[in-house]
Amino acid sequence: MSTVEASPAQGWVPEIQSSEIFVDEEGEWYSDGVAISREDLVQFFLEHVDELPDGSHVIAWQGNRCALRAADTPFVVSRVDSVEGPVPGARKILLKLKYLPQPVALDPRTLCSASSNVLYCRVHGGRHRARFSRPAYYQLAQWVEEDPETGDFCLSMGGSKYPIQMMD
Repeated sequence: MSTVEASPAQGWVPEIQSSEIFVDEEGEWYSDGVAISREDLVQFFLEHVDELPDGSHVIAWQGNRCALRAADTPFVVSRVDSVEGPVPGARKILLKLKYLPQPVALDPRTLCSASSNVLYCRVHGGRHRARFSRPAYYQLAQWVEEDPETGDFCLSMGGSKYPIQMMD
């Protein structure tokens, strides 16, 4: 592996190891153009991904940082489920992230849509952006409504409405 220097404006360490690890838009992982078939290895990588201020990604482990190229984001929502919340009658939405075993709760305030109608949210305490797969998008759509006054879309959940912001 060779090194690539990050600019000081990124606020990151000066050296990031280059690599040929790539994640496509559907969350499939590749190394040197070959699919990574070991799900445990992909899970390990995902557990060690850091998002840099410029939106790029690295895999950080034991003081080393390895560049990660992603067509979009390495985190992909593969499934959406509604479950009973901590308060009776209150539901919460759980997201299954591709290759990660534990579902995460949706923070509906972080939902946003790209001009191409790709839906995103923030996960892991807002540290990472996750892209909804097409099936997950349609699973979430059952709770999405159009505001008749503005024409904007919002997620209706637990008696509250959360606007889906448009990305810049």
